[in-house]
Amino acid sequence: MNTIRALLLALLLLALVLSAIFLPVEQLISGIQKWAAENASTAFVVVTAGIILGTLLLLPLSLMLGLAGFLFGLALGFASVWIAGLVASTAAFWIGRRVARPWIARRIQQKPVFIAIDRAVRRKGFLVVLLSRLVMLLPYPMLNYSLGLTSVSLRDYALATAIGSIPAFFLFVYLGTTVSDIAAVINGDIHLEGMELLIAIAALTAVTGLVLLIVRIAGKVLREELAAARE
Repeated sequence: MNTIRALLLALLLLALVLSAIFLPVEQLISGIQKWAAENASTAFVVVTAGIILGTLLLLPLSLMLGLAGFLFGLALGFASVWIAGLVASTAAFWIGRRVARPWIARRIQQKPVFIAIDRAVRRKGFLVVLLSRLVMLLPYPMLNYSLGLTSVSLRDYALATAIGSIPAFFLFVYLGTTVSDIAAVINGDIHLEGMELLIAIAALTAVTGLVLLIVRIAGKVLREELAAARE
């Protein structure tokens, strides 16, 4: 299995390298940015809907969240992913609780992490959901379905998700904004140097450090809650 994974990773890296060499990457980036700028409302709806669908299909979110920052900037990009995350997580929660419970249960109920979360939720539903969003013990899309199997109320789930998703969403969107001028960089039209470069590095470091600090604190509290639930 490890050999197969390594081979797939190698093929993916090879495909990315070949794409960068032979495909008109600069033109594609410029074209996407231009379309989004000329069709802002449509692009916002399309990207938001795409993130919702991707979340429900258990696709990795990092690239989709970064795309929102890349296309819309920090404020609108964050609004897009936050709305999409809340809608998708609520829909997945409902599906997990009402529709796909047997299918999901077979896949996660034997996981020690889920069992511990389920027990802790019975004690402090809102807090445990909030902390699990910050720490991400399970991948975000899978956690949506998993929490539908617990006893947490929809109100506590939605509120905790809306708050707890903010740090990670903000970080990925912010990272997306840092490559918003990548086409210009490729062209050689933008050169970050001197104070501008220092400010960019400092801002990225500060945002990343803050999110990691929040995750570390949340992880400590969550471990305490999970340990208490096992007793």
